[in-house]
Amino acid sequence: MGSPKEVLFESEERKSLSEIAAFLRAAADGLERGVLILAQGERRVEVGPPGEVMLEIEYEVEDDEHELEIEIKWRAQAAPAAEDEEPAQSG
Repeated sequence: MGSPKEVLFESEERKSLSEIAAFLRAAADGLERGVLILAQGERRVEVGPPGEVMLEIEYEVEDDEHELEIEIKWRAQAAPAAEDEEPAQSG
């Protein structure tokens, strides 16, 4: 069983379409640089996804409510062993 989910940043705000477009452009620029900065007020979280990630897009309609979700997922990568370290051996 895995460890419980830890929410490091969450934001839900009413914004204009142009504000959302500006956020998405900034997010795209950050992803291309390899570091995405999430900020709200004093809170700031830096996210550094690896070169390959899973992109999930979901559009839902329930009654008169529409929801568009864009998720980017990846697994933490193990740090590479230092060159002078011997790999662990069993037996």
